Amino acid sequence: MLKSCLKITLVVFFILWFNSPSFSQGKLILNLEKSLETAYQNNRSLQSQKEKISSSKFKISESKAVFYPNLSFQGTYTYLGVTPSISAFGSKFTIGFHDNFDFRLSVQQSIFTWGRLQNSYSISQLNLKLEEENYNKNKQRITFDVTNSFYSILLAWELIRVREEALKNIEEHLKTVELRYKAGQASEFDLLRTKVQLANAKPPLLQARQTYDLALSSFKNILGLPQEAQIELEGELFFKPIEVELEDATQQALLQRPELKSLDFQKRIAQKGLAIAKAGNKPSLIGIANYDYKNPFYSEKRWDSDWNFTLSLNFPLFDGFATRSKVNQARSDLKQLDLGEQDLKEGIKLEVKEAVTSLDLAKETILSQQETVNQAKESLRIAKVQYAQGIITSLEEMDAELALTFAQINYLQALADYLRAQAQYNKAVGQE
Repeated sequence: MLKSCLKITLVVFFILWFNSPSFSQGKLILNLEKSLETAYQNNRSLQSQKEKISSSKFKISESKAVFYPNLSFQGTYTYLGVTPSISAFGSKFTIGFHDNFDFRLSVQQSIFTWGRLQNSYSISQLNLKLEEENYNKNKQRITFDVTNSFYSILLAWELIRVREEALKNIEEHLKTVELRYKAGQASEFDLLRTKVQLANAKPPLLQARQTYDLALSSFKNILGLPQEAQIELEGELFFKPIEVELEDATQQALLQRPELKSLDFQKRIAQKGLAIAKAGNKPSLIGIANYDYKNPFYSEKRWDSDWNFTLSLNFPLFDGFATRSKVNQARSDLKQLDLGEQDLKEGIKLEVKEAVTSLDLAKETILSQQETVNQAKESLRIAKVQYAQGIITSLEEMDAELALTFAQINYLQALADYLRAQAQYNKAVGQE
């Protein structure tokens, strides 16, 4: 099995020091695993999703509360400026008092609601599972973004190294050509052509450095780190092929993708919502018990107590077709989710196919480019010998050097593409 490793240690220094103690005391040393941990801890969207999970848990407690009796206390004091009175048999009788106190303890319990409370409670439980799957979806997205960015930085750094080496080789070659020119062994054309080649080698190096800087800034942003942070990346571009089958990968994706799990919970929530809508015109029964302690007690100026119990049956007879409209709306929502699920499954199948194709293509490219690099190295070795013997021109030797540079760049690009394709494959099948 072919395995090629390009070990890289990336050290990034910035002029400004970050004032926070966690950064001012030194640079962060990050491999891929630690980079992922940092992103999970710092990413604000992931933190927000955690809060949504906590909120959903509290919502379950809130929904569960309706199954318990509702106990309340009420105390009132009323002062009557004019007490009511009646006249009878030529006399006037007062039937009220200036000071009136009433303390009431009430208990209310839902006895039967045609499943509305139970379904509402089930919805709160399903909402928690939904938010957990949304969290997993965001986490997988962050995993892909971090991995993709991490290997992009490694590639950018390696491309800088290759470009610097190519520039150095041209500079050395120019010195040789200048000596041969002075000795009359090289033409002015060879000298000018080498100088042009040297000038042409500088812009790609500047561009490679700019690409590296931008990739590093993007990486810090993904990790939730300030741009002033000092970091040291430890990693390598390597080739460790994995065997994947499109059919197996597709089945795995349809079972594991958090988007599908999330949509399934949305459908189950919609089904519960439909049941609640259907119960809108169904009867409900509640029980109410009151205990009163008051003064005056009816018509007597004294403290005393009494109690009562009420069963209340509510049966809507006509609600202006509101229930029917809610039912139709719930059915429409459920149908939309069914259609969305079909589209999502087809999209996932396509995404898996693209990921598998990218893996296969990157693998074949690596195998091809590795052989190309070996051939280019041998070609350059022969060219150097022949140039030293005067068999070939300076231009032909530079062509061999340029061919090796391009071969190395293509090989490095293929390595990075394969690693990023693996990250895309893991995301496509729902695997962290």
